[in-house]
Amino acid sequence: MVVTTKYNIGDTVWFISNDKVSTLDITGFNITVDSGKTVIKYNLHYDVEELEEELLFPTKEELLKSL
Repeated sequence: MVVTTKYNIGDTVWFISNDKVSTLDITGFNITVDSGKTVIKYNLHYDVEELEEELLFPTKEELLKSL
């Protein structure tokens, strides 16, 4: 099995936290596979946040478009 991540360690991503638009750097990630479903969670700024890939965006504009 090969798993490809959307983001790499060191990338800056945008997300919503506590009803506010935020940005942090990716410092790590966790990949789990359960019943054939792959879930990628990214560690942001040394575990300040851990979010799934679909909640992260490469730019503020893309985040805002998703709302």
